[in-house]
Amino acid sequence: MLGTKERSMAQEMVTFTINDREVKIEAGKTVLQAARSLGVWIPTLCHNPALEPEGSCRLCLVEVEAFGRRRLATSCGYPVAEGIKVYTDTEKVVESRKVVAELLLARCSDNQQVRELCAKLGVTDTPFAKRHEDCILCGLCVQMCHQRMKIGAIGFAHRGFDRKVETPYGELSDTCITCGACEFICPTGAITARMNSGKDPVKHKKEFDQELAVRGNIDIPFPSAVPLLPSIDRENCIHFQVGKDACKVCQTVCPAGAIDFEQTDTETELEVGAVILCPGLERYNPRVRGELGFGRWPNVVTSLQFERILSASGPFQGTVSRPSDGRHPHKIAWVQCVGSRDQHNANPWCSSVCCMYATKQAVIAREHDKSIQPTILFMEMRAFGKDFDKYVERAKNEYNVRYQRAMISQVREEAGTGNLIVRYAQENGELIDETFDLLVLSVGLEPHANAKELAEIAGIELTERLFPKTSPLAPVETTRDGVYATGIYQSPKDIPETVMQGSAVAGRAMALLAEARGTETKPKQVPPERDVAGEAPKLGVFVCNCGINISGTIDTKSVVEAVKDEPNVTHCENLLYACSQDSQEKIKKLVAEKGLNRVLVASCTPRTHTPLFQETLRDAGLNKYLFELADIREQCSWCHMGRRETATAKAKDIVKMNIAKVRLLQPIHTESVPVTPAAMIIGGGVAGMTTALALADQGFEAHVVEMSDRLGGLAATVRKTLEGANVQEFVRSQIERVMNHPKVKVHLGAKVQKTDGYIGNFETTLDNGDTFKHGVIVVATGGVDYQPTEYLYGQKENVVTQRALEGMIADGLPKGKTFAMIQCVGSREEPANYCSRVCCQDAIKNAIAIREQDPTSKVVIFYRDIRTYGLREDYYTKARELGVMFVRYEVDRKPVVSANGPFIRVETHDFLLDRPIGINADYLALSVGLRPHPTTEETSRQFKLTRNQDGFFLEAHVKLRPVDFASEGLFLAGLAHAPKNLDETINQALAAAG
Repeated sequence: MLGTKERSMAQEMVTFTINDREVKIEAGKTVLQAARSLGVWIPTLCHNPALEPEGSCRLCLVEVEAFGRRRLATSCGYPVAEGIKVYTDTEKVVESRKVVAELLLARCSDNQQVRELCAKLGVTDTPFAKRHEDCILCGLCVQMCHQRMKIGAIGFAHRGFDRKVETPYGELSDTCITCGACEFICPTGAITARMNSGKDPVKHKKEFDQELAVRGNIDIPFPSAVPLLPSIDRENCIHFQVGKDACKVCQTVCPAGAIDFEQTDTETELEVGAVILCPGLERYNPRVRGELGFGRWPNVVTSLQFERILSASGPFQGTVSRPSDGRHPHKIAWVQCVGSRDQHNANPWCSSVCCMYATKQAVIAREHDKSIQPTILFMEMRAFGKDFDKYVERAKNEYNVRYQRAMISQVREEAGTGNLIVRYAQENGELIDETFDLLVLSVGLEPHANAKELAEIAGIELTERLFPKTSPLAPVETTRDGVYATGIYQSPKDIPETVMQGSAVAGRAMALLAEARGTETKPKQVPPERDVAGEAPKLGVFVCNCGINISGTIDTKSVVEAVKDEPNVTHCENLLYACSQDSQEKIKKLVAEKGLNRVLVASCTPRTHTPLFQETLRDAGLNKYLFELADIREQCSWCHMGRRETATAKAKDIVKMNIAKVRLLQPIHTESVPVTPAAMIIGGGVAGMTTALALADQGFEAHVVEMSDRLGGLAATVRKTLEGANVQEFVRSQIERVMNHPKVKVHLGAKVQKTDGYIGNFETTLDNGDTFKHGVIVVATGGVDYQPTEYLYGQKENVVTQRALEGMIADGLPKGKTFAMIQCVGSREEPANYCSRVCCQDAIKNAIAIREQDPTSKVVIFYRDIRTYGLREDYYTKARELGVMFVRYEVDRKPVVSANGPFIRVETHDFLLDRPIGINADYLALSVGLRPHPTTEETSRQFKLTRNQDGFFLEAHVKLRPVDFASEGLFLAGLAHAPKNLDETINQALAAAG
């Protein structure tokens, strides 16, 4: 049954003919509106749907037959009526329009818009005397200013040939608010806001593009926004600024009627069992560092701005360009630690992400343009993540990225060029002036301005740095039960650690809400699956540009042209980002409109994106297995970078082969099977115990398999964390909980003999005869300390590891006044070219303890880079304040260690003093790296798990799935994955259980 509105609309339809075609249109529409809705072209210059029609330009003339008469009428103001006949292209109409066009061309003979429209009407010259105006006197600007803006700053003045639009008395107007509406609506560009007020309209900078582009007052925040909907900027919208029912143009022209100016914010109360705080951080404002020139010199940009410059959806469409003149820069410098590691006018902590994103950006810039010469100006390179050091080495060796240790003192602009002269001090104190085309400031992270307000609302305590108070042994738990903190809000961290901690906090919340789990879940509503049996294959093929990841190497348009005529291909097109929400919606729409029954997307890895597209197909009513993903990124663009023709040819073949495969795809129907609600955790260290307890607290059984006769792993040898947390007490507490938890079964002195079954239903037999069933497997086999053979270790009793020194300090300070420490022993060089992450912190922890116990002692740390990332930087600062000395060395000029009587002699080259130095130490502590546990090779064979070249297990995806193996149902945690600190191990263990 129709509602009142629907009934009235149905009753108000009129029937008439247009060009001898009978049509039905809603009453109240004009002939022009009707024609446009039917796809009939009528030229206009002065028409705008937001304003009452004037018919000033006369270009929209049509012939109307009504009441026995046939005459010319302006279609923009003539309402449709029952039985009328409209003709839009008769000889009379065409000739009349030409006369109007000739008159317009005579008045505005030089105006580009007028000339183009006249040419479309077949008029390229005029018999009338030419004038050189731009204004066609249509009056749109005047109407807009009076009717819509409610300002009335302009109007018509004079008569005849002198008639024109101007402000009262031709003076600059005080009434004009410089909104730019007149300029926006003018069809010929004849008027500007500056003519009226002497000012230009304020251009609103687009926040997502980091103010490198402009936006309107109605804008979609960014391409992948959720929901993908535009919103009105109330602070700048003319309607809200002027009031008096002003403007509302958007509401008038919106076909969906989606704009409601009366809508206000609403408050909703939710009853929840846990609260997770993850509002993130904000970037440091580099304008505070005036010497760097940001906001003053246009070619000084932030790292986030450069990220948008590199993006294919950014302000320069992925072309590396300078903001000042659009020129391609050749020499680009990145300045590190802007807003980080600075006690004076910035933040004292390390933001953890800057070194690696600068390296990434330098590499991508080189991929964009081989002529670019990237330089990274840094103090210490903190590439502490998994395989990060290898990435830096690759940047140096394959992309010619230059790393220069420097401290910046001044940036100034070179007159006439826009280039930037950077003055920096080298490590030996020498001042250098170097010129660059573009300067990128690697800005750090800091808490939001309303951090205290949020903490008060949530009822949690903050540190003096305005981060949530958490413990390294309970890293996601705040000072209030049931309220958790995660991500960079908890502390600065990179993407893998953020993803891990996100899953970790979900695991903690799930444990808290275990009794309520599943009580309020609702199945997702999807349309019935379309039966495609008997249908001929109708393929939709979508080739993704993936920004420049793919299109930078492969000519994707050429790929589309090459495959669009393949048999059964019904639709084929390019997509900028196939995985974006708008692209997903487009695919669903095309499935419905064109009856597609199979879909092929040529884009990136199927490991992460296949489930996304399968879900899209299911939402469109197709079986999800009627989808195929052709990998033209890893298998083509990335491995053939720089060989565009070869890569494009290969991409065409890959897509064609996949089209042949997709034709043969048939629906597959899946069934749910019961899952064994239990887990096997291999390894009884902190990672294994934490995972077991997290699962057990959620109500699942956990079997901990530990090959040794005790639990605790490597953490059992650690006394305290850098922050001072008691690790021994924590380990004892975890062991006690594990041994006494009714849901946890511990198998000591046992190893996995065999595991049978499949995901969700495994059965494992141990070498001691124990057998049990479980649904998932968590590998937490841990790691071991490197056993050094260098630096007289094992030959001299006073050459020890940091772990041993920590024990000596805890048992009473060892006799001696001078302590030397050497970093990166067994790390950051082959055969273990990775950062072990914990070594710098172990050294600083012990150095602080020595100096605090005996302020007269001397501690010298020989290092390559001190990597106290995140909030750990405070302890590096504290060590320096306590008088700990730091001497840097290079890997090709390592310290030389020798016995000198009872002392250990350490000699090296001091780069700061630029001369050799030496020290006689009572003790030499070696900061040894971490190695994978020897059992990882056997575990890898048993479960067919891949490892990296260093022997650590490989995750499914370094950023998106850092706790999953590629095989479903298998997870990893702790040192088995990579070296990490205790809090990071706990996070990953909780994530594996989450």
